[in-house]
Amino acid sequence: MKRQAAPIALALLGTLSVSLHATLAATGADATVGERSGRELYLFMVAAVDRDCDGDLTDEAERDRNFATQKTLAPAECIVYRTRYRNDGDFGIRHMRVTNIVPAQMVYIPGSAEHISTPPGLWPQPSVLPSENEEGSIIWRFGGALAPGETGEIQFRVRLVP
Repeated sequence: MKRQAAPIALALLGTLSVSLHATLAATGADATVGERSGRELYLFMVAAVDRDCDGDLTDEAERDRNFATQKTLAPAECIVYRTRYRNDGDFGIRHMRVTNIVPAQMVYIPGSAEHISTPPGLWPQPSVLPSENEEGSIIWRFGGALAPGETGEIQFRVRLVP
C-alpha cells in the first residue's frame, strides 16, 4: 500500500489539519497562569519531522529537521512538536501551566516529553501525560516564576496513525 503525505499546519490557538481522508482539529498550545494582572505569556508552536521515529533529527533531511509552522509527513512517521514560551509582561508569572493537545490521529510516544530549555527561577514539576487525562493532552506544570523577558522550550513526539 502506498503511503500518502499529509500536510500538517500548526497554529498557536488555531486548528491543526491532516488531509488523509480525514481532518483533525486541535488546539496547538494553551496556557494558564495563577495570577493574571500585568502578565502576558506568549506561546509559539513549531514542528520538525522525524521520518524514522528514532528521536534523532540529525539523520533527517534539512527541510524536515528544521523547526517550522508547517510540515508534511506520511502515516506511521513521527513529528516533534516544540512549544516556545516567553513572558512579555512586566511581572513574573507564577503557577504557570502549558497544555499541548495530542491530535486524535496521532499517538504520543512515551518518554518523549522533555524540557529543552528552562530559564532560571522556573522549575519543571511532573507533567501530566496523555494517558493520565481525558483530553489526551500533555500538561506541563512549573514552580517558581517566569521573569519578564525570560523564555523556555518544551517538546514531545507523536506518530501519525497509519
